[in-house]
Amino acid sequence: MRIVRWVLLLAVLVGVGWVYKTVSGVAGNASPATLFRIVQQPRDFFLGKERVNVLIVGKDYNRDARGMPYTKNARADTIMLLSLDLAKRQAAAVSVPRDTYVVAPDGVGGKINGTFSRGGVELLKQTLERTFGLEIDHHAVIKDTAIKNIVDALGGVWVETIDEMHYDDNWGGLHIHLPKGRQFINGEQAVGFVRFREVNTYKLDRWGNRVPIYPVKHSKEEGDIRRTERQQQLVRSIAQQATTPQNLLRLEAIADVVFREVETDLSRPQILALGVRLGRSGLGDLQSTTLPGQGGYFGGAYYYNLDRERSQALVDWLLKGDEAAGRRLVRVNVYNASRLGGVARATAGRLGQQGYRVQRTDTAREASEVSRVVYKQAAFEARAREIQQFLGIAELHKDPDSPEEADVIVTIGKDLGQRMLASGR
Repeated sequence: MRIVRWVLLLAVLVGVGWVYKTVSGVAGNASPATLFRIVQQPRDFFLGKERVNVLIVGKDYNRDARGMPYTKNARADTIMLLSLDLAKRQAAAVSVPRDTYVVAPDGVGGKINGTFSRGGVELLKQTLERTFGLEIDHHAVIKDTAIKNIVDALGGVWVETIDEMHYDDNWGGLHIHLPKGRQFINGEQAVGFVRFREVNTYKLDRWGNRVPIYPVKHSKEEGDIRRTERQQQLVRSIAQQATTPQNLLRLEAIADVVFREVETDLSRPQILALGVRLGRSGLGDLQSTTLPGQGGYFGGAYYYNLDRERSQALVDWLLKGDEAAGRRLVRVNVYNASRLGGVARATAGRLGQQGYRVQRTDTAREASEVSRVVYKQAAFEARAREIQQFLGIAELHKDPDSPEEADVIVTIGKDLGQRMLASGR
């Protein structure tokens, strides 16, 4: 028994030594006292705050006459607000489409990505804070080489596409060829994964003339909204891959790559404190969505016009932690598939008392013995699960291709309908 205790003690000491070496390297050779605070009191590094909001910006590429990339006066190619709840150990991300129309604090109206080229991260930050009444604590500007080098440092990441992605830009040196489905990709492929917006509609002949491609095989991955969703997916994938056992052993080397590729006002101890506090589950289960709105042309230019009411509710919910705003945001359709009278209206009334906005009640096209809840975006999974549990429904599914103009669809089958009638609800 004494031998067992000594072996365990030795194992603990070796483990502590390994943790100290690795963590102190990531934290910039911090003192033992600092490391203890990072692990035990991570909120001390954020003035006791329970929520930290970080603006993440990806620089766009410019190219000179020779086709060489440069980022001087570059616009923001990616704009994402990352909110880290240190108390609940949860994370959420809201993407802002780069063509979103805003009026910035400098009085200029136009696309939000232009604020970055005019006034850098500070003007972009001020624009978002004023637009949504939001406090942004820190920023991280990702260099144009970051995605490739960070993903390669991790040894690759897992992603999933909903359709094939094919695009070639010889001038920009961008070649994207990814199949449909779940796949393990390297750094160069990850760049294509997050930059893809459309398929080629023409090709160049040997004289450099554009020749239209016919027929064009379009992809479901086209468009800025799908692009922002892939960016969010990559953030989750990087967080999950960074905490695999093999990468934890290489944490110091990976951290060095990250700090070379990211310009941030977060210190190493702060970043480590966030990682310690949130852990694999907090970042890996990232709730993410894109500000709702609609794109269109004005004066010959394309703009994305926000749905102001829903966008504000989304920010209040995911970035400020207002749960009531989250319930108001969710658009719910309720269908009666039980063939029992009044159960859809009764269910809508119950959900309304909980703060949900039921926009439609109707009779389902087909009868069903079993009730179910369907949600369309990952950001609404928590709310869909809450509705499922509140109503006592067994089935919960995600269907991003649902034609319904609702975020959550509740179908009342015979099972729930009979229970409701029996209980008088």
